[in-house]
Amino acid sequence: MVRKQFHIEMRHLKSEVLRMGEIAREAVTLAVDSLKTQDVEMADRVHILEEESDVLNLEINDRSMMLTATQQPVASDLRFVSTMMKISDSFERICDYAQKIARITKKSAHKPLLKPLIDIPRMSENIQKMIDLDLDAIKERDVRPTDQLEPMDDEIDALYVQIYNELLTFMLKDAATIDDATDLLFVARYLERIGDITCKVGSKIVFMVEGKRVWIK
Repeated sequence: MVRKQFHIEMRHLKSEVLRMGEIAREAVTLAVDSLKTQDVEMADRVHILEEESDVLNLEINDRSMMLTATQQPVASDLRFVSTMMKISDSFERICDYAQKIARITKKSAHKPLLKPLIDIPRMSENIQKMIDLDLDAIKERDVRPTDQLEPMDDEIDALYVQIYNELLTFMLKDAATIDDATDLLFVARYLERIGDITCKVGSKIVFMVEGKRVWIK
């Protein structure tokens, strides 16, 4: 009965972390869409999701510590519990970055965008796919989806460099664009960091499943 309850709690923990990933994915999607459409109400929904992620992350941490203290898991079970807690923290950080993007939406919603957003939504689309890969790997305890993360992150990095160079050109040509260009540059930087986090989640999944420490860039 004790082991049965332990496995029930493990399933609950997994479900909660998967929900955290879904929240993170939705938060990034809404944040970038809100910026693209200058929709303040959509940006407000990002703030709600970020608050939800804070609460859920605390619950996941509490459940993980309770399982460790009361069940004393070993080997693969211990790796699972500790990794779920760390992955939850990573998803919560993604929500924090999404909230930062939503704040830029609210700051700039009263005026036209400096330029149509093309590459920033492409970064967001890649991130959504990368989070889905992480979630698939967690669901199946299968590391194969994580093999796709690095090339997708390379594309995000390339898009960031492209955006940086384009916005720098705007600022050099017209000092009046500096504030708006800087805001978009921050958005691109936040998305680049989110891409890195999804790769780190993939590395954690490999450790959880195989007990091997790898570095997905």
